[in-house]
Amino acid sequence: MQKLDPSVLGPIDRQSFTPLYRQIADEIESHLQALPVGTMLPSETEIVAHYNVSRGVAVQALKELLHRNVIVRMQGSGTFKASVMPARFTRSLNEVKLPSFSEDLKRTGHKTSERVYECELVAGTKAVRQALKLSEGGQAWKLARTILADQEPVVYLISYLSAEIYSEIDTTKVARQSLYGYLEASYGAGYRPAWAEEEYSAIVAPPWLRQFLEVDENSPLLTSTRIAYLADGRPSEYVQSYMRGELYHVKVTVLPALEPTNIGKLELEMRR
Repeated sequence: MQKLDPSVLGPIDRQSFTPLYRQIADEIESHLQALPVGTMLPSETEIVAHYNVSRGVAVQALKELLHRNVIVRMQGSGTFKASVMPARFTRSLNEVKLPSFSEDLKRTGHKTSERVYECELVAGTKAVRQALKLSEGGQAWKLARTILADQEPVVYLISYLSAEIYSEIDTTKVARQSLYGYLEASYGAGYRPAWAEEEYSAIVAPPWLRQFLEVDENSPLLTSTRIAYLADGRPSEYVQSYMRGELYHVKVTVLPALEPTNIGKLELEMRR
């Protein structure tokens, strides 16, 4: 993993009217310009030791770089140089209709396209079979693809669609619109996923994935695992998504809690 060595950072002027944290941020940014996306930054502790400043100053310096969209922080992994196009895309979880990635991007004004690498019937792993509640010997459509926004790869997805629900998948039509739009147009509104369960985590891009997202070694990624359900409660899709961490952020609106009786009714309606 490439890392910016704090020893190369120049001195700060303690007599200057420019705040120390801003001087440190300026120095780090100037050195990052010649380094690739994904380069790891010195930690707060290393900045404190190198410049002999308080931890508060080090924290402010990194916050300044975050504000400038120069770096991205991945919890549990560290702080890294961001892409020159950081945080352009928002994954919204607040829509009335469950959105696909393509629909999210189109709604915010981006031109999308897809590269489909694989579409075949498979038995699926144990996790896939359990998520989709496949019958003994049941199969799923494995669909691997990259979604591009404004001709730039932003997310790589491996979807598994229940073959007990969908008899065929036309990849040409999927590539022209969105997966959920295709399912709705081809099978009817009742066959479009209506709600989902998702889990998010952060990772460093593994070697096998870099080519699909066109990212450098050690680039941060945001990943999600979704199980999508039809309105009648049947699980229809199990998908693993890998989003470029420096380009994506997730927006969630937390609403007031429902009354316990209403929550019970909502869960019952979803499971019918």
